[in-house]
Amino acid sequence: MRNVLLTGLALAFAASLSGAADAQTADASIAARKAGMDLLAAASGSAKRAIDAKSDVKPLKSTAEAMAAWASAVPGLFPAGSDKGATKATAEAFSDSAGLAKAAGNLNAAALKLASAADANDAAAFAAAYAEVGAACGGCHRTYRQR
Repeated sequence: MRNVLLTGLALAFAASLSGAADAQTADASIAARKAGMDLLAAASGSAKRAIDAKSDVKPLKSTAEAMAAWASAVPGLFPAGSDKGATKATAEAFSDSAGLAKAAGNLNAAALKLASAADANDAAAFAAAYAEVGAACGGCHRTYRQR
């Protein structure tokens, strides 16, 4: 499961990078955002299950690193023109690029803490960092995602 998540996150990240160079279509940008968010949710679910089961968190280091990589890619996934169509992004996601970058940076930092805690196999620190990841996700969604 972890390898599937990592592969999916890597593909979404690669799609975002290649799309930026090739002037990605609006539909492709929206699809990349949705795929990445779905994979982020799946990765978060894996972390939550490990916390709830009080299991070894060390194997989740790569998953947390992939979450951090995804966060770094997020600001580039909102090009002009991708604000129409099947998207839940708010107008602020396109008009407040500095705020969006800051919110993505918060997620990146929290995910890196999660990776560090996983590497140390420190379940308590992992759970605390997971709460930070959730807060970062929620902070971004409150402003940049329609409800």
